[in-house]
Amino acid sequence: MLEALFSSGTLNLVYTIVFGISFIFALISLIGAEIGEVLDFDVDADSDGIFEFVSISPFALAMFGSIFGMVGLITRLWLDMEAIPSIIWSAGSGVVIGIAAQAFFIYILSPSKSSHYSLTEDALDREAEVIISIPSDGLGQVAFNNVSGRVTMGARSSTGQEIRNGSLVTIEKIVGRVAIVRPYSEEK
Repeated sequence: MLEALFSSGTLNLVYTIVFGISFIFALISLIGAEIGEVLDFDVDADSDGIFEFVSISPFALAMFGSIFGMVGLITRLWLDMEAIPSIIWSAGSGVVIGIAAQAFFIYILSPSKSSHYSLTEDALDREAEVIISIPSDGLGQVAFNNVSGRVTMGARSSTGQEIRNGSLVTIEKIVGRVAIVRPYSEEK
């Protein structure tokens, strides 16, 4: 098979290289996703240009390249297609599988369907219980329940008054992992 691969031209070599690199990249991106979860590593990029950046998963790109290369090799080596029809079949198949992989990540593994949440958005205006008294000028602790379980965080009084253990409070603001709270019965 290697003899047929190298004797049939440069296009087959391109297909082989694209397939090999993309397949390895797909494996690395899957393993990297697991390592990223363990290390809690996240990259965020913002764009203020005319065109919004489309977020395409690295795995979807790798699937496109893998399918492009694999279908290209199949059409050239086993089906003896000419170069142009082979490229059309390879690109078309790669696009279909790449879109399917992207849809899988968007609709199946969507962040809105995961247990991750934004602490700032989730905690604001939430009722919480003081579990360690909050001194007038110091730090205490509050706790509340959400879909992920019990959340505890440091707390400071927004009124400057002491809030005792067991009291109910409303979270007004989050600064890092510290909630700025007011007694629950007090209106804004």
